[in-house]
Amino acid sequence: MNTEANAQPILSNIPTQEILGYLIILRGQFVLVEKEGNKTQHKFLSPEAVEKAFTTKTVSSGWLSPNMLWWEKTPSGEGVIQFYPPQKYSVSIQTLEENKTITIPMPAFLFAGCDSSYYLWAIKGKTFKQDCQLYKAPLPNIWDDSNRICFGRNTPPACNPNSINKAWKLFWSSPFNQDLSQNKSKSHLHNVCDLLISLQGTRSFPAKELVTSNYQRIKTPNDIPRYIF
Repeated sequence: MNTEANAQPILSNIPTQEILGYLIILRGQFVLVEKEGNKTQHKFLSPEAVEKAFTTKTVSSGWLSPNMLWWEKTPSGEGVIQFYPPQKYSVSIQTLEENKTITIPMPAFLFAGCDSSYYLWAIKGKTFKQDCQLYKAPLPNIWDDSNRICFGRNTPPACNPNSINKAWKLFWSSPFNQDLSQNKSKSHLHNVCDLLISLQGTRSFPAKELVTSNYQRIKTPNDIPRYIF
């Protein structure tokens, strides 16, 4: 098929007012020409910027169930969101005196990953709702401003529906230290590890301890794909 011959009559019949802009291809550089009314603007673009512009369309599954809620393929990598109901976890906590391994109850969690970054939020209740309030995970080693997990010297795998479970296991199997332990619970503002140690032997996590997330743009699960993926 002669695509050039087919394209010429189509292009020649396009009204000038319908042409909003065009791309000039130079060696190692692109120029975007945009028209708005009687004005014409020229913008230089790098090959990387053009590539990203043509790959910004994402493929999304929508919400899934029961454990994997969301999967999305973006230019930054694959994004996945999982839900974990309230349950008990075995954790190792490094204190100044010793390393403690304890089994403690935790609230429900939303665990999200995109590329090699992973995030964790707590939610109240036992079931998932798309518009529920997100809270800080009552754990150390999670950045307070973004809820992104700090894996320390460990390297989590790039996120996809298969590897995210490995990242989850890596997070819980790694010892927690005192880093990023402030402002994670209402009764132990200076060190959430003290709260965790006090929970040993209890049946459920006290929801009143949860602190609202500080990350301004992400308030509910619906905000996670919009601002992280």
